Amino acid sequence: MNVNFKSSRRIASLLLLSAALAGCASGPFAPSQDPVQRVEAARTASDHQALATQYDQQAAAARASAAEHRKMGSSYSGMYAGGRGGASMSAHCNAIVRGQESIAAEYEAMAAAHRQLAAQAKP
Repeated sequence: MNVNFKSSRRIASLLLLSAALAGCASGPFAPSQDPVQRVEAARTASDHQALATQYDQQAAAARASAAEHRKMGSSYSGMYAGGRGGASMSAHCNAIVRGQESIAAEYEAMAAAHRQLAAQAKP
């Protein structure tokens, strides 16, 4: 049970770090605006398309992270499984893969929603 708690803490830390880094990414809006302000300020089709593009980029970054951890998990799975060896590290990487794939899917859904808003926006 202690291992699960540690893994959960690590995943939560990774998700918080991902959110913090995503907030630092430069977007089509003024860098001083926080994400909430960017969403609230979106009125035109180009505003919504810019948000969709930003979410696509964040989804791609999450998928790249998942792919990297998938490779690491495969490498760890070939290691000796005794003690704190490859088995625990492989499980750790697989948990990160699942988390990053979930994050990517959420970003893709947000991008799709903003594309729909862009299509409905008045010129």
